[in-house]
Amino acid sequence: MDTFDDVQRPFPFFKAPISHAVVDGPGHCIRCATHADIRFHDACYDCFRSGEIDTVMDTEFGMATREDALLGRTHGVPLNDPSRIPGYHLTQHPIDPRFPNDRWYHVHVDSDYLLDLLRTPKYHTWQGESWLFCCQRPMVFRGSLPSDIFSSSSDQLSSDIAAFLDAPDWKKTEGEHGSHTYYVFTCAVCGAVRYNDDCD
Repeated sequence: MDTFDDVQRPFPFFKAPISHAVVDGPGHCIRCATHADIRFHDACYDCFRSGEIDTVMDTEFGMATREDALLGRTHGVPLNDPSRIPGYHLTQHPIDPRFPNDRWYHVHVDSDYLLDLLRTPKYHTWQGESWLFCCQRPMVFRGSLPSDIFSSSSDQLSSDIAAFLDAPDWKKTEGEHGSHTYYVFTCAVCGAVRYNDDCD
């Protein structure tokens, strides 16, 4: 299965097979009217990568919007204990008098990384994406893996997934595998493997 790199449409944060991405089929770009065989939010690759197509990406640190990305932050997450997100600068939202016990925090991430994430395809999920971070930047999405190909305990799962991604034929994993899926990410800086999962 081809990746976007294989078809000369690279995305720094998406290195999974194209079939794992949410894309639109062939048609005319909504911005430049060029015919494209693959479209992203109805735009051709060049217009989508230009950043002029309005998108939103859900992340483990809250929604990433263009407005917040330009400010170098996510929209935020509810936190009673900000130390649960170590290594990141956090800014507390103003407290809503209607909900005085709720504490929301913006998570600060380099604006260039967040803007690039908004120019990245979403991945197919059952319940909705949640992009992961490591080393203060978005991680690289490596693919959606069916849970039934792994049989080890949860403390071994990350190392088993890492070994699986190193196998030459991992991208051929396809087919009917049930509804429980792992969404796997690797860090471009430290090489860490992280994942989240969901099911239908």
